[in-house]
Amino acid sequence: MREAVTAAKVGNKSAARQLLRQASVHNPNNELVWLWRASLSESPKEAIFYLGEVLRINPQNQKASAWLEKCKGTSPATAPAPEGPKPMGQGLSAPPEPKGSAVPNGGNGSAPTTQGILRVTENVGTTTMRPAEQPAPMVTARVTGDVPAKPADTALRGRPTVIPFTPPASKASPAPALHQQPAHKWRCPFCNYGADVHARRCPGCRAITVLEDLKEIEKNEGVQEKVVRESLGRYEAVPADQRTFEQNVSLALGHLNLREASAALPHLKAASTQKRSDWALMGVLDQIQWRKVILVVDDSLTIRKALSSILEKNDYRVVTAEDGSHALKKLNEAVPDLVLLDITMPWMDGYEVCRNIKQKALTRKVPVVMLSGKDGLFDKVRGKLAGCNDYVTKPFDPDNLLKTLKKYLS
Repeated sequence: MREAVTAAKVGNKSAARQLLRQASVHNPNNELVWLWRASLSESPKEAIFYLGEVLRINPQNQKASAWLEKCKGTSPATAPAPEGPKPMGQGLSAPPEPKGSAVPNGGNGSAPTTQGILRVTENVGTTTMRPAEQPAPMVTARVTGDVPAKPADTALRGRPTVIPFTPPASKASPAPALHQQPAHKWRCPFCNYGADVHARRCPGCRAITVLEDLKEIEKNEGVQEKVVRESLGRYEAVPADQRTFEQNVSLALGHLNLREASAALPHLKAASTQKRSDWALMGVLDQIQWRKVILVVDDSLTIRKALSSILEKNDYRVVTAEDGSHALKKLNEAVPDLVLLDITMPWMDGYEVCRNIKQKALTRKVPVVMLSGKDGLFDKVRGKLAGCNDYVTKPFDPDNLLKTLKKYLS
């Protein structure tokens, strides 16, 4: 954060943006980080997203609220400039207000003019910009009669939606003529639940359906895992190079609802290449790809799920393996930041896996924390001889487990 502020003050905005991205991953709940990101944003859409993160952390932040109103072109000309936030114990000054196109009135509280002003409007679930003096495009009805045309930004206003994937109908099956499902404005991408308004959390499968707040998705409880996983199978049946942006986002959302951030990552990357202007998606992608990766090796599916849930909620990315041989294959594909390794496993126990990890030049420096149902001195000594760095006894306390991990991942 300090390096980013220094880079910004000397005019190296590119380096400052990169450092701020990393700072927001390390501490996503630091509102000063998001304020600085907003001040260095390159478009009103980008600034709106970052200011939304500030208000998610602190809804009472008056400076962020004022900036957001200015970015949307709704700030009254007579509104007084709000006071900036206090430095959060870091000795860092508050960022300047966004310059240029990110703030319509230049951030000085003066009334907007018609020259070079950008108005941010919503059109069919996406945010677009156009000059303030340009009239809104008209939507012309295709029916006869005197039907007044409506501006596109008011007739088609709505939240971004994820289009549910529907497999192509078989040629042999006739098209239904009767008893069709009622038309709905929105359908859940996982269970096809229909509603007239977009539901952030589906009443049917209980999954979060918007890719805006990663914490909201990870803390969500009660998701119908079987329903979501079946829908992911249908999406994955489409070849990767033929998937639409909406299908890639749905795949990412599904894995995130199941607390499988590593599985969601490639779909987020694919979606980001298809639509680089989606700042909500880019923000989630930034947070996930900079996280520390932990390989969890345990033959118990229950233990793997429990560990994944705890670690994903605490800003780690988890890769799992069900036994020693699968763990070694995973290590050949990518090197994690830490390995959580069960001792008692079939075919190859944890001690042997640990020796393999420590004997390879590529992985010998990776910390290994062993998991065991026993708290015996003999097991601990044997683990140390195999090269493990620490030892956690099952059933484990989440706080003690996280404290142990932070010793090697700080």
